[in-house]
Amino acid sequence: MASNDEKLSKFSTAINHYAQEQREKIEQEIAEYKQAQLEEAERQVLHEAYQLIQGEMTAMRDEIVRDIAHREMDARKQLLEKRKNIENEVFDKAKNRLIDYTKSAQYPSLLQKYTRGLSELFPESGTVLCVKKDDLQYEDLLRQAFAKDCTVQADQDILIGGVRAFHAERGIMADETLDTMLESQQEWFEETSGMSVV
Repeated sequence: MASNDEKLSKFSTAINHYAQEQREKIEQEIAEYKQAQLEEAERQVLHEAYQLIQGEMTAMRDEIVRDIAHREMDARKQLLEKRKNIENEVFDKAKNRLIDYTKSAQYPSLLQKYTRGLSELFPESGTVLCVKKDDLQYEDLLRQAFAKDCTVQADQDILIGGVRAFHAERGIMADETLDTMLESQQEWFEETSGMSVV
């Protein structure tokens, strides 16, 4: 009987030993599984964090690029406005100096020169010479310089000076006004300086 108890005790010890081994093995597998899951979760979190950081950095970069582009456009617009203001100021001064010139003693000879030139373009009588209202005082001088039958009249569009001629029947017109010359110079300046796109 002792041998049965002994066998039973050995069997029980063996079962307990086997159960203990199985328990340790299962605990080891659980620990390894937990570790693998933890590492996978860590990798996933790091990957998501990296993606989030990259997205934020891209958004920040895009925002900076947009901000710089807007600032650059604003700066260019301000520069163009400043250049346009300077241009207008310069051409206003030129206009005032031309107006002052039309009050000088040399101006009538310039009117004569322009009128003689127009006379060559308008060989027939019936031409109308247009001048600013203040220049009607030179009507006799203009008629003499034109050397043909013509009409001299004021034109409200001529503000600086000079002469504009037209022949209604022939449908021709020529402009020797300081207004048009100054305007042409300003247009030329804007084209050559790239300011015509303001």
